[in-house]
Amino acid sequence: MAADVNLAKPGPDDPPRWRGLTVGEVLDAALVERVILLRAVTSAPPDLDLANVRRTIAEHAHVPLQPRDEVFAPWRVRQGTWHAVLLLRSGRLMELEIDVDGGERRACLLADDGARGCFDLIRREPPGPAGSPPTEPSLSGGADPRR
Repeated sequence: MAADVNLAKPGPDDPPRWRGLTVGEVLDAALVERVILLRAVTSAPPDLDLANVRRTIAEHAHVPLQPRDEVFAPWRVRQGTWHAVLLLRSGRLMELEIDVDGGERRACLLADDGARGCFDLIRREPPGPAGSPPTEPSLSGGADPRR
């Protein structure tokens, strides 16, 4: 039987165990068995939906993890735009919280052992008019400097 997990009060992450790692090194999208959506505010962008979670994780596998911006308080109310628990095939759990502030998007992962890290999401550009060449993804909220 699997052990219980308390994501409300995870263990300490001192020193940060994910320092210098990428998203793909700590979370392989192919190993996500189930996504349990806990919160999605109505103002969430349409591409932040349950069907796109694994794709979003896979597309960001190369992105380095960064420490949380604020001091982590595990008992805080989760106020992100999008919040889910990821059940991995190994039986481990991870929390995924995505905040959208204007055009910027930031995701944070929290593992059941207290390890944590955040990363900026690359925003997918909407398709252009028929016949126009596809655009490269730009960083969240920013205009593509090549245009």
